[in-house]
Amino acid sequence: MQRFAPLLLAGALFLLLLSCGCTAPVPVIPPATQTPAATAMPSAITPSTSPQVVLSGATWYLISMRAGAAGGNVLPGTEITAFFDGYGGVSGSAGCNRYTGSYSGTLNNLAIGTPATTKMNCPSPPGIMSQESLYLISLQGASRFRIERDILTILDSNGNTILVYSLVPPGQLTPLPLTGTTWFLNSFVDATGNFYSPGPSHSVSLQLASDNQLNGNAGCNNYFGSYTVGGNTISFDPLATTTRFCSDPGVMDLEATYLAVLPQMVLFQISGNELTLSDGTGKISIIYDSTP
Repeated sequence: MQRFAPLLLAGALFLLLLSCGCTAPVPVIPPATQTPAATAMPSAITPSTSPQVVLSGATWYLISMRAGAAGGNVLPGTEITAFFDGYGGVSGSAGCNRYTGSYSGTLNNLAIGTPATTKMNCPSPPGIMSQESLYLISLQGASRFRIERDILTILDSNGNTILVYSLVPPGQLTPLPLTGTTWFLNSFVDATGNFYSPGPSHSVSLQLASDNQLNGNAGCNNYFGSYTVGGNTISFDPLATTTRFCSDPGVMDLEATYLAVLPQMVLFQISGNELTLSDGTGKISIIYDSTP
């Protein structure tokens, strides 16, 4: 037995080694694959079909202005514009001269500095230089603004409208009919270049009927008469009026001058909601629109 003991020990060792070499390796189980977190995609920005019009980057065409009791629509044959560059500069045409200036503001607030202008003198149409002076003064009274569709309105510190612009050049507006429209006076210029505008409490109106009859209010009294048209010419027969007296300062003088000027008109032109009458020489013009 002692002789076989080494043999038995060697055999045991052999079997032990054999069992170790034949052991199947333990399979390695890969970790569960994790679903990567979804990356948040930026939300798509749908362009607006009606983008908000902003103050800067567009040419605004003046429609009307007012400074105190003076004001009215832009004289025929003149164009007043404003371009706000978005960097604090405003420029444009004041009717005769070019102007440049500075502006500032946040939200709907607006302040415009004293503009510098070129030094031309324009002799026609009558009243153009007075109109330019009024515009440049009004511009400096800006305190706030609002934009509705394509209309820019600038207001003073008391909330009064002083300047009204449009993105659409005046010549591109669809004209209202001459007859059947109530036309309200904005301003007129007499033969000596004096500029007139009705006060806020005494509007002046004109209505032309299709049967060639006319009527209106001259600021205090009603007036009526007849007229004829042909092409772009117009003529007025003598006018009759009521005989009231209004004591408000200046209203009777304005009325008398208006009733004297109206029969001298021989040409008319309609641009959008604006009616312009003139004497054909460029000296006298009357401007109405459809807004009271």
